[in-house]
Amino acid sequence: MTRVRRRSLGVLLASLTLCSLQLVHSAPRAEADGPARCSPAALPVHPGSPTEAPQGQLVALQPDTGPKSGGISVTLSGTGLTPYTRVLFGSLGPDGCFTGREATGVVALSDSALIAVAPEWPAAATVSVFAATPCGQLTAPLPFTYVD
Repeated sequence: MTRVRRRSLGVLLASLTLCSLQLVHSAPRAEADGPARCSPAALPVHPGSPTEAPQGQLVALQPDTGPKSGGISVTLSGTGLTPYTRVLFGSLGPDGCFTGREATGVVALSDSALIAVAPEWPAAATVSVFAATPCGQLTAPLPFTYVD
């Protein structure tokens, strides 16, 4: 599970920000095991990623349902997507922290489409899917339903 904290508050949240991340170039994606804390180390960025990135927006994902075992390819459509965009499945808690899992196999088809492999989920549930920029901004979420 990965946890990140939003940095700004608003009545309607169109974009969220991960915990204050120091942008460092790191090894390939990693996922924390066990209880997670909001921390800069929770979400490493891709090697060679820019220090500034435009805010993206998700408008659709297909399919929007999959098995709780994960492993299915999901196509995300939107704007401002880059090869460095990260795809996160989970939710925002009342403490403002994101709790969830990162998709694997993310491939940017264009600046308006990505393919990602949905992570497994412990139980049937509807979760939120976010796209995250290397700068730590999250898009408004889209729902994804895990089924037995």
